Amino acid sequence: MSYASAAKSYQKTNIETADILKLVILCYERAIKDLESARTFHENNSLEKGYDKIHHAQDIITELLLGLDYERGGEISINLSKLYNFMLRELMGINSSRDTSIYGHIIRMLSELKEAWEHVRASSSESYATVSLPDVRNWEARA
Repeated sequence: MSYASAAKSYQKTNIETADILKLVILCYERAIKDLESARTFHENNSLEKGYDKIHHAQDIITELLLGLDYERGGEISINLSKLYNFMLRELMGINSSRDTSIYGHIIRMLSELKEAWEHVRASSSESYATVSLPDVRNWEARA
């Protein structure tokens, strides 16, 4: 088994066996990775490759948005919704801009949210999660 094949198999198992909070964290990690790659492609004028990464990050953020539980999450879900919608709006026009600083802003927001979810996961059980996600196990295959 090659290294790439082993890594893909490990990653698939990691996603398939993750609890809901871990899935949320994995979503943030992948969106951050996609935006970091997109920024590099953008800076090197490989806009089509960058757009593919932006589109994947948008898909992830959209799924996080759609997975919000407003009944259980209350104000937290409302605030997350506002942040996700802001990020999506910013990403829609990013390829037409020469300014790549927006990547850094969105990556920082996603990183802070990821850290918050890591803290929630470390300090509480899954039953207190305020987000439920649809099946995200095919995201890696699309990237």
